[in-house]
Amino acid sequence: MELIKIISIVISLLAAAVFTLTIWNGIKKSNLDIALRTSYKKLLLISIGFWVVTIYILTLTETFAYNLEDAFPKFLIGLFVPVVGVLLLFKSSDFRTILNAMSFKDLALGQTWRVLGSIFFLVAIWGIGPKAFMASGYGDAATGIIAILTLVSLLRSSKWSKPGLWLLTVVGTTDLLMVLFILLSHYPIWFDSIPNTAMAGSFPMMLIIGIAAPIALLLHIFTLRKLVLKKSIQTDALKS
Repeated sequence: MELIKIISIVISLLAAAVFTLTIWNGIKKSNLDIALRTSYKKLLLISIGFWVVTIYILTLTETFAYNLEDAFPKFLIGLFVPVVGVLLLFKSSDFRTILNAMSFKDLALGQTWRVLGSIFFLVAIWGIGPKAFMASGYGDAATGIIAILTLVSLLRSSKWSKPGLWLLTVVGTTDLLMVLFILLSHYPIWFDSIPNTAMAGSFPMMLIIGIAAPIALLLHIFTLRKLVLKKSIQTDALKS
């Protein structure tokens, strides 16, 4: 169990770090005014820091933990509030400019930590969670490996870069949806057997659900957005 705690903490902090780096580089490469870029960099560090600290505090105080009287899984709040908050920023032309300036290299790099999601193998094998989490372990491992291979292909300007990005997006998003399905379908509000997913809202699992999972989803959304945009409004080519 100690190993799972350590890996969960590492995943949450590493995911936050690469997410910050991805947006930071997007701000840096954008054509926004220098003063604006400086302001947004400071705002980025404050926002990510606040998000991470808040999730840690709420997790350690058992705010999202399962209780018998719960009407719904509270961990969903920690999972979706950050995602919705960032998606609302799409209304800002400055934020869209920053998104356009993000490189595919950074977006692929931002998913490489997913190999650590193999932690779900331990959750399933040790009986901490349902055996269904074995599928999550395979999904995260596959996503992380694809991210690494895609990053290498981008660094080499390979013709496989674009297919790799599409594969990364499809496999990674499917994996996230599968994890969410397992969490909900085995949640003790409506699932009577043991092991279940009551631990989802508690330390350390909530660190992954409240920090790493939203970041993974957002990076997939950012990548998909760049892939479907017309070339005329992209600010970098696949080889950038």
